[in-house]
Amino acid sequence: MLLSNVIRWLGLCAVLGGLCRASMTPLELAWGVDNTVALLIGGITGSIFIILGTAGIYLYQAEKAGILGFVGFIMTSLGNVIVCSMVSISLFVNTALMQPQILEQDLPGPIGPIRMVMMIGMSLGYILLGFVTLRAKMLPSWAGFLMILFVVLPFISFLGDYLAAVWGLIYIGLGWAVWSKSDVRENKV
Repeated sequence: MLLSNVIRWLGLCAVLGGLCRASMTPLELAWGVDNTVALLIGGITGSIFIILGTAGIYLYQAEKAGILGFVGFIMTSLGNVIVCSMVSISLFVNTALMQPQILEQDLPGPIGPIRMVMMIGMSLGYILLGFVTLRAKMLPSWAGFLMILFVVLPFISFLGDYLAAVWGLIYIGLGWAVWSKSDVRENKV
Protein backbone atom coordinates (compact mmCIF):
# COMPACT_ATOMS: atom_id res chain seq x y z
CA MET A 1 0.00 0.00 0.00
CA LEU A 2 1.23 3.49 -0.75
CA LEU A 3 2.07 5.75 2.17
CA SER A 4 0.02 8.47 0.46
CA ASN A 5 -3.07 6.24 0.70
CA VAL A 6 -2.44 5.59 4.40
CA ILE A 7 -2.03 9.31 5.05
CA ARG A 8 -5.17 10.05 3.06
CA TRP A 9 -7.26 7.55 5.05
CA LEU A 10 -5.84 8.89 8.31
CA GLY A 11 -7.01 12.32 7.12
CA LEU A 12 -10.51 10.89 6.79
CA CYS A 13 -10.17 9.55 10.35
CA ALA A 14 -9.45 13.14 11.45
CA VAL A 15 -12.63 14.32 9.73
CA LEU A 16 -14.70 11.57 11.37
CA GLY A 17 -13.10 12.32 14.74
CA GLY A 18 -13.84 16.01 14.29
CA LEU A 19 -17.46 15.31 13.39
CA CYS A 20 -17.85 13.05 16.43
CA ARG A 21 -16.16 15.55 18.75
CA ALA A 22 -18.18 18.47 17.38
CA SER A 23 -21.40 16.48 17.89
CA MET A 24 -20.78 16.59 21.64
CA THR A 25 -21.83 20.24 21.74
CA PRO A 26 -25.40 19.82 20.48
CA LEU A 27 -25.79 16.49 22.31
CA GLU A 28 -24.73 18.00 25.62
CA LEU A 29 -26.81 21.14 25.07
CA ALA A 30 -29.85 18.94 24.38
CA TRP A 31 -29.37 16.20 27.00
CA GLY A 32 -26.93 17.63 29.53
CA VAL A 33 -23.23 17.36 30.20
CA ASP A 34 -21.78 13.85 30.52
CA ASN A 35 -24.74 12.11 28.95
CA THR A 36 -24.02 8.60 27.69
CA VAL A 37 -24.62 9.30 23.99
CA ALA A 38 -22.31 12.35 23.95
CA LEU A 39 -19.59 10.47 25.81
CA LEU A 40 -19.79 7.46 23.50
CA ILE A 41 -19.94 9.38 20.23
CA GLY A 42 -17.96 12.52 20.94
CA GLY A 43 -15.73 11.39 23.75
CA ILE A 44 -14.63 7.86 23.03
CA THR A 45 -15.30 7.40 19.31
CA GLY A 46 -14.19 10.94 18.55
CA SER A 47 -10.99 10.54 20.55
CA ILE A 48 -10.06 7.30 18.82
CA PHE A 49 -10.53 8.83 15.37
CA ILE A 50 -8.73 12.03 16.45
CA ILE A 51 -5.74 10.01 17.66
CA LEU A 52 -5.54 8.25 14.29
CA GLY A 53 -6.22 11.46 12.39
CA THR A 54 -3.48 13.37 14.20
CA ALA A 55 -1.01 10.84 12.79
CA GLY A 56 -2.23 11.61 9.26
CA ILE A 57 -2.06 15.36 9.84
CA TYR A 58 1.50 15.04 11.11
CA LEU A 59 2.64 12.61 8.40
CA TYR A 60 1.20 14.79 5.65
CA GLN A 61 3.45 17.69 6.63
CA ALA A 62 6.25 15.73 8.39
CA GLU A 63 9.09 16.88 6.15
CA LYS A 64 8.31 20.53 6.71
CA ALA A 65 7.15 20.11 10.32
CA GLY A 66 10.53 18.87 11.53
CA ILE A 67 11.30 17.85 15.09
CA LEU A 68 8.88 20.43 16.56
CA GLY A 69 6.07 18.86 14.57
CA PHE A 70 7.03 15.40 15.78
CA VAL A 71 7.14 16.53 19.41
CA GLY A 72 3.78 18.29 18.97
CA PHE A 73 2.31 15.17 17.37
CA ILE A 74 3.51 12.94 20.23
CA MET A 75 2.30 15.32 22.95
CA THR A 76 -1.07 15.84 21.28
CA SER A 77 -1.55 12.13 20.68
CA LEU A 78 -0.67 11.17 24.25
CA GLY A 79 -2.99 13.88 25.57
CA ASN A 80 -5.82 12.56 23.42
CA VAL A 81 -5.16 9.01 24.66
CA ILE A 82 -5.53 10.31 28.23
CA VAL A 83 -8.72 12.19 27.25
CA CYS A 84 -10.13 8.98 25.79
CA SER A 85 -9.21 7.09 28.96
CA MET A 86 -10.77 9.69 31.24
CA VAL A 87 -13.95 9.83 29.17
CA SER A 88 -14.13 6.04 29.36
CA ILE A 89 -13.85 6.24 33.15
CA SER A 90 -16.48 8.97 33.22
CA LEU A 91 -18.80 6.87 31.08
CA PHE A 92 -18.28 3.88 33.35
CA VAL A 93 -18.98 5.93 36.46
CA ASN A 94 -22.08 7.54 34.94
CA THR A 95 -23.66 4.41 33.52
CA ALA A 96 -22.39 1.43 35.52
CA LEU A 97 -22.27 2.98 38.96
CA MET A 98 -25.02 5.55 38.39
CA GLN A 99 -23.27 8.04 40.64
CA PRO A 100 -22.52 11.09 38.52
CA GLN A 101 -21.92 13.18 41.67
CA ILE A 102 -18.62 11.32 42.07
CA LEU A 103 -17.31 13.37 39.16
CA GLU A 104 -18.03 16.59 41.07
CA GLN A 105 -15.63 15.63 43.87
CA ASP A 106 -11.88 15.95 43.99
CA LEU A 107 -10.66 12.88 42.20
CA PRO A 108 -8.60 10.52 44.35
CA GLY A 109 -5.15 9.14 43.73
CA PRO A 110 -3.19 9.90 40.62
CA ILE A 111 -6.12 11.13 38.50
CA GLY A 112 -5.52 14.79 39.44
CA PRO A 113 -1.84 14.75 38.44
CA ILE A 114 -2.66 12.72 35.32
CA ARG A 115 -5.24 15.33 34.32
CA MET A 116 -2.61 18.05 34.85
CA VAL A 117 -0.07 16.18 32.69
CA MET A 118 -2.78 15.74 30.03
CA MET A 119 -3.65 19.44 30.01
CA ILE A 120 -0.04 20.63 29.91
CA GLY A 121 0.96 18.04 27.31
CA MET A 122 -2.02 18.68 25.05
CA SER A 123 -1.65 22.44 25.35
CA LEU A 124 2.02 22.37 24.40
CA GLY A 125 1.29 19.78 21.70
CA TYR A 126 -1.47 21.89 20.14
CA ILE A 127 0.71 25.01 20.25
CA LEU A 128 3.60 23.18 18.56
CA LEU A 129 1.42 21.35 16.02
CA GLY A 130 -0.50 24.53 15.24
CA PHE A 131 2.73 26.49 14.84
CA VAL A 132 4.31 23.96 12.47
CA THR A 133 1.05 23.74 10.52
CA LEU A 134 1.21 27.50 9.99
CA ARG A 135 4.91 27.34 9.15
CA ALA A 136 4.63 24.38 6.75
CA LYS A 137 1.87 26.11 4.73
CA MET A 138 0.54 22.76 3.51
CA LEU A 139 -2.75 22.74 5.41
CA PRO A 140 -5.32 25.48 6.10
CA SER A 141 -3.74 28.23 8.15
CA TRP A 142 -7.06 29.00 9.88
CA ALA A 143 -7.04 25.49 11.38
CA GLY A 144 -3.44 25.85 12.58
CA PHE A 145 -4.29 29.21 14.14
CA LEU A 146 -7.43 27.76 15.74
CA MET A 147 -5.35 24.90 17.14
CA ILE A 148 -3.09 27.41 18.90
CA LEU A 149 -6.07 29.49 20.02
CA PHE A 150 -7.77 26.35 21.36
CA VAL A 151 -5.28 26.33 24.23
CA VAL A 152 -6.68 29.59 25.66
CA LEU A 153 -10.36 29.07 24.78
CA PRO A 154 -11.13 27.00 27.92
CA PHE A 155 -10.33 30.07 30.01
CA ILE A 156 -13.12 32.08 28.35
CA SER A 157 -16.13 31.15 30.46
CA PHE A 158 -18.95 31.68 27.94
CA LEU A 159 -17.25 29.36 25.42
CA GLY A 160 -17.28 26.33 27.75
CA ASP A 161 -20.33 24.71 26.16
CA TYR A 162 -18.90 25.11 22.67
CA LEU A 163 -15.32 23.88 23.10
CA ALA A 164 -16.07 20.43 21.68
CA ALA A 165 -17.45 22.07 18.52
CA VAL A 166 -14.28 24.15 18.09
CA TRP A 167 -12.12 21.09 18.79
CA GLY A 168 -14.03 19.15 16.16
CA LEU A 169 -13.82 21.98 13.64
CA ILE A 170 -10.01 21.92 13.87
CA TYR A 171 -9.89 18.24 12.95
CA ILE A 172 -12.56 18.52 10.27
CA GLY A 173 -10.58 21.30 8.56
CA LEU A 174 -7.17 19.67 8.82
CA GLY A 175 -8.43 16.16 8.07
CA TRP A 176 -10.43 17.28 5.06
CA ALA A 177 -7.39 19.06 3.65
CA VAL A 178 -5.30 15.90 4.03
CA TRP A 179 -8.06 13.69 2.61
CA SER A 180 -8.82 15.90 -0.38
CA LYS A 181 -5.30 16.89 -1.43
CA SER A 182 -4.31 15.09 -4.61
CA ASP A 183 -0.63 15.99 -4.42
CA VAL A 184 0.22 13.60 -1.59
CA ARG A 185 3.65 12.06 -2.11
CA GLU A 186 3.83 8.59 -3.63
CA ASN A 187 5.85 6.64 -1.05
CA LYS A 188 5.53 2.95 -0.28
CA VAL A 189 5.13 1.67 3.24
